Amino acid sequence: MSAAHGGSPRVRFSLLGPLRAWREDEELDLGPRQQRLLLAVLLVNPDQPVGLGELIAALWGEDAPASAANVVHRHVGQLRRVLEPDLPLRASGDWLLRDGGGYRLRVDAESSDVPRFRQLVAGARAAAARGADVEAVRLFREGIRLWSAPCAQGLRREPLEDQDFAALDRECLSAVAEAADAALRCGAAREVLPVLRRVAPYDPFNEELHARLILALAASGEQAEALEVYRSLVGRLADELGIDPGTRLRAAHRDALGGGQPEHMAVRPAQLPKDLATFSGRDAELAGMVASLRDRDRPMSLALIDGMPGAGKTTVAIRLAYDVAADFPDGQLFVNLRGYDPSGSVMETAEALRGFLYALGTPSARIPADLDAQTGLYRSLLKDKRMLVVLDNARDVEHVLPLIPGSPDCLAIVTSRNRLTGLVTAEGGQTFTLDPMAVDEARAMVALRLGHARSAREPDAVDRIVEMCGRLPLALAIVAARAAAYPDVPLSAIARELRDAQGGLDAFAYDDTTDLRAVFSWSYRTLSPRAARLFRLLARTRGPDISHAASASVLGEEPRATRAALAELSRTRLVTEHKPGRFQFHDLVRAYGLELGDELDTDTDRAAARLRTADHYLHSAHRVRQLFQPHQQSVPVGEPAPGVTPEVVPNTDRAMAWFIAENEVLHDFVEHAPADGFGGHAWRVALDMQEFFQRRGVHLSWAATMRAALAAARGTGDRIGEARTLRSLAGAHYFAGDTDEALACLRATQALLDELGWVGDQAYVQRNIGDVLARRGHGISDGDYPAAFAHYERAHRLFLEMGHQQGEALSLEGMGVCALRMGRSEEALEMLDQAMDTFRLSNDLHGEANCWAEYGEAYASLARHEEAIACLRRSVDMHREQASLVGEVESLVLLGDALAGSGDRTKARAVWSEAAGLIENGRIARVGPSLFAIDEVRERIARLDQA
Repeated sequence: MSAAHGGSPRVRFSLLGPLRAWREDEELDLGPRQQRLLLAVLLVNPDQPVGLGELIAALWGEDAPASAANVVHRHVGQLRRVLEPDLPLRASGDWLLRDGGGYRLRVDAESSDVPRFRQLVAGARAAAARGADVEAVRLFREGIRLWSAPCAQGLRREPLEDQDFAALDRECLSAVAEAADAALRCGAAREVLPVLRRVAPYDPFNEELHARLILALAASGEQAEALEVYRSLVGRLADELGIDPGTRLRAAHRDALGGGQPEHMAVRPAQLPKDLATFSGRDAELAGMVASLRDRDRPMSLALIDGMPGAGKTTVAIRLAYDVAADFPDGQLFVNLRGYDPSGSVMETAEALRGFLYALGTPSARIPADLDAQTGLYRSLLKDKRMLVVLDNARDVEHVLPLIPGSPDCLAIVTSRNRLTGLVTAEGGQTFTLDPMAVDEARAMVALRLGHARSAREPDAVDRIVEMCGRLPLALAIVAARAAAYPDVPLSAIARELRDAQGGLDAFAYDDTTDLRAVFSWSYRTLSPRAARLFRLLARTRGPDISHAASASVLGEEPRATRAALAELSRTRLVTEHKPGRFQFHDLVRAYGLELGDELDTDTDRAAARLRTADHYLHSAHRVRQLFQPHQQSVPVGEPAPGVTPEVVPNTDRAMAWFIAENEVLHDFVEHAPADGFGGHAWRVALDMQEFFQRRGVHLSWAATMRAALAAARGTGDRIGEARTLRSLAGAHYFAGDTDEALACLRATQALLDELGWVGDQAYVQRNIGDVLARRGHGISDGDYPAAFAHYERAHRLFLEMGHQQGEALSLEGMGVCALRMGRSEEALEMLDQAMDTFRLSNDLHGEANCWAEYGEAYASLARHEEAIACLRRSVDMHREQASLVGEVESLVLLGDALAGSGDRTKARAVWSEAAGLIENGRIARVGPSLFAIDEVRERIARLDQA
């Protein structure tokens, strides 16, 4: 166990299978079933507080005795003595701690298989994201090996009553599926066959899992077994469920019949969020929607669901989608457009369209920049398909219109607070308005969430709760969650508190007798002072979500204390942890938090929190970026404000993962921070994002962020910031292939630097102009190399005068490339030698990787193929180590050229196919300054096949 447990004997826990525990090497007797079940519930929530009400529900369901809380406390005491036999009476010990209104088991990846499994799977996904599928398969297999049987085997009741355990099993099944995908991509299908064979029986009707088993068997040469798996599953589906196999399963069957490994697995989008297990009511509305959909005379292709805030529009839309999903075998798309986000963080239509195009298999490089062109491509892809599209929280007609499929065989479900009558006229949509629930349905909803026995004991109190909540599903859900967390509090007391509550959320009040503020206050008033303050401050943050680390800086306290406060907010449903460690607000709850902040926090408190938030993103982005280019000089950022805990990551892989996770948040920060008085922070954060944009190839996002940063710098009158953001914007245009716009930005930067009399950055600009001139044509041999060479020479002189080693190396590298393009290969090699020596002196690994690629190209031009191949393999490896997908793909293409030149057609084709796969998977938009695009790589493969 970690050092947090001091000198205590090492204890290990296993939940991914039967529940077991060991102290050192001795297996422990964990006691009777209820005691073991309590431990299992704590293990499924590792190092997280679990409320007393949740523990009681897990042990007894709806039939908890009056003594339930005392029994739980007794089991906890007995477990403590099992884990630590020498523990003094009433001491809490090192492992099982009291936390708020419940308990927390202090375990981590060293002491429990659940966090260890999640740690390994996270590492595998990161490896897969950077294209390292072999490593991903290894890590997935190591994690899956921990899952010996359905979790908590032997302790579970009916599956629907053990949601936490079932969810953990689904995590494991998802990891198996992802492992299979990675293995199929890298030709390692046989490595995952044993686990696929083992776990497929756990979920005998899971078509996605069995499809992967079939593909893995076929790819491993086990065609007969693959066909038998298909026949057996088809029989079960028909006999027990009365349905035919889906598209994915049929596609796997076709691949098995062909006997070969598929080069690319076409994934049917399945983006619907999880259906709510406690959904009830809305029977008439749902029946009307389904009837309209299946009307033979006028089948519905566009359902418009509107209603007041809290009416349950999203929940009904998702339930409708699940009810009719079988009618749309080509898949489901879902997006939350955030049309009424109080922070103003609305998802733009173009962003939503790009997400759909990615999900439909469109490579980034083929997605048009123009919204109309994107809409046309989107509708073309859906032509002749039966696809279900859910567009949640639309702002208005214009916000959602381009996202409506053109095919009458698709169904679009749109939710909005407004009645979108324009879509009725333009697209023939049918409207469905959700009013407050019927009284009987509202009662049934409360009973389902609290248990029928408890509701039946106080029917009058239930009626008053329904009345005070205005029969709004959201309000009812929050009150029911509060009541469930405190099973000893009478429902009559909750009803009385709702009646007595005053003020709040005037815009969302249902009538004079009820107010959503009263509903929200029930959760808020249970919070500790720290959690309540965090709630109010988080309500003011922008962006689609916020991380645990950023929340700590917003609060100005240690991450550990913030984690406990976030756990309170999640438990009371005031925030949602939609991804591990990332939290979201519902818009109504955020509005409540904003009003509370206006009332309870001083202007000084709010200003300090805004500064801490800005400093968090500034200093975190700065520190994480330095892992990419530790030798590179950067804009000074000073010291963070007191209470800020900037994020630190250990390596370039984690740095890339951090920027991927925070990309949208950082873009929103750059866009909106100037309005809060942090324009200087905004442009500096944007510059720290540049290396991420460049290595990932997301050049359109790079350009959009830099335009916002340029506006921020100009808005503060910061000429240095203006010059540097202009130069970065030039880079975005350059890598996107718009060399004219890149050159215009660089000329403007040059003029600004002359005006400032700032010589230092002129060297960079001269080098950048050289880069642009060297690639101004449409191909690798079309640049103005003599002019580019002259600019590189000027840059080199300036860097020499400055004593800037990295700049010297970059300029020499550019001169070498120009010499190579002009046919002066030997001279190019001499310059590259000097550049390489200088890169090594300044410990610039990224520069070294680029130099190895250029060595390879130079040797290939001299027909020294073996040397070229060795250099290019070195370049590929170094770019992978630096998490530079753009550099990796560019080097792979050149490596394929060298292999083809040496006569090794088989390896050349494999390398080009790998490069094409990286581009096509959408991980990069285009392949850097050499302008390699997916079509050019495919042409190489086609020419090889035709030769």
